[in-house]
Parts: sequence; C-alpha cells; structure tokens
Amino acid sequence: MQRYRDHVTGYEVRRYTEGPDRHAKLYFTCENFSVDDRFFYFTCQSETDPDHNGTYACEWETGEMRQILDAGYRGFALDREKNCAYVCRNETEVFRVTLDDLEKTPLGHLPEGGKITGHLTAADTGRIACSYHLASKIYALVILDPGKEEAEVVYRTDYRLGHAQICPTDENLIFYIHETEGDAFQRTWMCDVRERYVRPYYVEHPDEWITHEVWAADGSEMAFMKLPGRVLIGDRDGRHFDQVGESEQLLHPCLSRDRKWICADRISYFGKRVQEGVVLLERATGKQKLIATTGSCRTGADHQHPSFNRKGDMILFSNPDENGTAQVCTIDLNQVLRDW
Repeated sequence: MQRYRDHVTGYEVRRYTEGPDRHAKLYFTCENFSVDDRFFYFTCQSETDPDHNGTYACEWETGEMRQILDAGYRGFALDREKNCAYVCRNETEVFRVTLDDLEKTPLGHLPEGGKITGHLTAADTGRIACSYHLASKIYALVILDPGKEEAEVVYRTDYRLGHAQICPTDENLIFYIHETEGDAFQRTWMCDVRERYVRPYYVEHPDEWITHEVWAADGSEMAFMKLPGRVLIGDRDGRHFDQVGESEQLLHPCLSRDRKWICADRISYFGKRVQEGVVLLERATGKQKLIATTGSCRTGADHQHPSFNRKGDMILFSNPDENGTAQVCTIDLNQVLRDW
C-alpha cells in the first residue's frame, strides 16, 4: 500500500495495487466492503500469471490482501446485510461464501448451458436474482429461492438484458435494463415477479440518455444518470423523480447507505476530454466537489466505479494507471468533510 497526496485536490489517497495486472473494485451496484468495513474486495486479471486471477479481500488499514476465490467463480456479489457473498461456479452452480471462514455452501443451479450477464443480487429474504443468457440464446431474468435447488425463469425476451438488481427489501421487484452498450430508446425496466409483468421504470423521452442505475441499500429508491452529468433519484415504484445533483461528465452514481451523499466518477465521453476522477455530491444542497483525480480509462471495465463503505466515511474506486489499467484506491472522507 502506498499513500500519496492528490496533486489537484490535496487529499490523501491510499493505493493498494500496481500493474501490469488489472485490479478492479467490484461494480458499484453491489456492496464492496465487509459488514464491519474492515475489508474491501476486488478482482485481479493477469495476462502473465493466471494463478493470480480471481477475487481478493484487502484489509483497508494495513493493505494486507489474500485471494479468496480463483477465476473459476463469477458473478461475485456481497450481501447487503450479512457478512457473506454469492457467486457462480461453472456458470450455473450458485454458492454462498461466508466471508469470515470462506466456507462455500451450495445453494442451487441456474439453467443448464447458460451464463449470467452481470453479478448476482440478493434480497433480504435470501432470494437471488440475475439476468441470464439461456442456452437457447434467449435472454431471461432468473431467480433462485432458498431451499430450492433449481432456479426459475420468470421473464424471457430477445432483448439483451443486463444490470439486473433485485430490490434489497422487496423480493418481488427486479430492476433490469435493455443493454445496447450505449443509448437505448427505453433502457430501464422493472419486473413484478409475482405477476410476471414488466414495465418501464423511468419512461424516456426522445434524445434522453439514461444510464447506470443503482438501488439504495434500503431499497426505497434508485439513483441513475441522465447524461451528460445530471444525477436523478426515483422512488421504488418509478412514479416520482428528482434531480439531486449535476456536475461535468459524471457517469456512475452511488448512494451512501444513509442516502445523504452521492459519489460518481468523472469520465471523458461524448468526445469531451476532462480530468478524470471522483466527485462527491451532497444530496440536500446539490453541492459537488472533485475529491480525487485519476488516470484515463483504457476500457469501460477500468472505469472508476466509486462506491461508499457501509459507514459512509470512505470511498473505494479504481484508479487507472499510466496504461489505463484499473488499480484499487481509497479516500477517507473525514478529511474532505472537514473543509466541506
């Protein structure tokens, strides 16, 4: 671990990894820290040493890290409340991993011959949900309930589905998107599992670019981007939306667990070059501030994807190095809030 002073913002940043291997934090749509905030989790991709590939736990204070899963496991996502994670092996076998002792408990199977199109997600009841590419090449939403060995397909479509996120506190609702790898006529959708009914979440108007959505930890609302830089928050039902922040070239918004703060990455896109980095926004006032600068991303997978720890006083982010490859960093927000 190295500590350095950001040359633009003046704040101290901790950097835990270095190249040439790619080290990227978990996606911003799931928790990234253990329940006590002692550890955060990231993935490693090495072109020179495949044995290094997999998921790692890193102790925030000391920088000590260890590999907890090899590359045979995919879709790793932490539980919102319990100190465990959910993961797939061989594309279809679902396990719960207890993070204290790394015990793996088999939970069931996803449909044979398919693969997930994002990370797993879980509601507070234990129901697991994901977007899935079936063996038939049809896309689907799939759930796996506690005590059942076989998953259930609850929705099918020929649209490419992604970013599926079950509501953390309502197992009946699964948010998902039509994935175009760009703009979509209608990107955001909500599935009512019980009724087998889907509807638009945020109804898009012509020329609106909506993207990068995430549930609040309590499942009461969702944050998302209206490009090029507006942060919107909508209620669970998708009936009321407010703009809560705006800044230059934002892309991935994430809510703190108390829903008072938003962090987002500042990215060069739409042909506009900016100093990339991490921005902090205060929801009540709309005040925003660049708190850390980063390198420029080589690929979308190397985006900063910032997210809060559970207490809300630290942000974890990927910081692209001189080659544009993600490396893992944190910034303590106590230093930021002292002069906010």
